[in-house]
Amino acid sequence: MELLKGRFHEKLKELESRKCEEWAREVESQKELLEKRKLTDDEILHIEAGKELKRRYGNLLRSVEADKSKFQLSKYEEEFIGIRDEKKGQISKLRDKYDDFTFWALKNRNLLKYIKERIFSNKEFQLSKIKNSSKEWALIHLWGLKAPERYQTSKLYENLLLYMAIVGDKRAIMELAISLSSHEKSLDFLDNIMKKVENWLARS
Repeated sequence: MELLKGRFHEKLKELESRKCEEWAREVESQKELLEKRKLTDDEILHIEAGKELKRRYGNLLRSVEADKSKFQLSKYEEEFIGIRDEKKGQISKLRDKYDDFTFWALKNRNLLKYIKERIFSNKEFQLSKIKNSSKEWALIHLWGLKAPERYQTSKLYENLLLYMAIVGDKRAIMELAISLSSHEKSLDFLDNIMKKVENWLARS
C-alpha cells in the first residue's frame, strides 16, 4: 500500500507538471491575440456607475448573488442600470477622464462582465493594475486564463481509495492500474480518475 501511495504521488506530480506546461503554452499563444486599446464608452459607464454604487452601498453588495434569483434583477442592479443611464449624458467628459487609460485586451472582448463581478462582490477595480499590467496579468486576471490548481495531496490518496472501495468496478480498477503504469496514456487516465473522484465527493 505504501508503494502504491508513493507511485500515486509520483504520477500526480507528473500530471501537475504537464498541466502547467500546457497552460504556459496557452498563455504564450493567447498573447498574440492581445491588443493595447482604450476603454470603450460602455466600459467607462460601467466603471463610473460601479464606483457610485459602491460609494452608496459598500458591503451590502456582497450579498446580492445569494439573495436573488439569477432570472431577477436585484434592487442594486436596477439602480446600477439607472446610474449608468444618468451618466450617459456625461460621456464626453468621462472620455477625457480616461483618455490616457490603455490596457491589454483580447480582440472582440470587453470588460463588462469583469467590472460587474467586481462591483457585486464589492472588490476593488484595481484600475492602476489594469492600466500598468503585463500581458500575462491581463490574461490571468481579466480574461480568465487561470493557472491550473495544485492538487491538495494530503487527502487525495485516501479519497481515491474510498472511491474505489465504494464506487469502483472492474473498469475503474483497470483505469487506475493504467494510470499508475508507464503507459503512454497513463496521465490521461489519472486525470480522468481524479475528476471522477472530485465529482463523486461533490455529490456526496
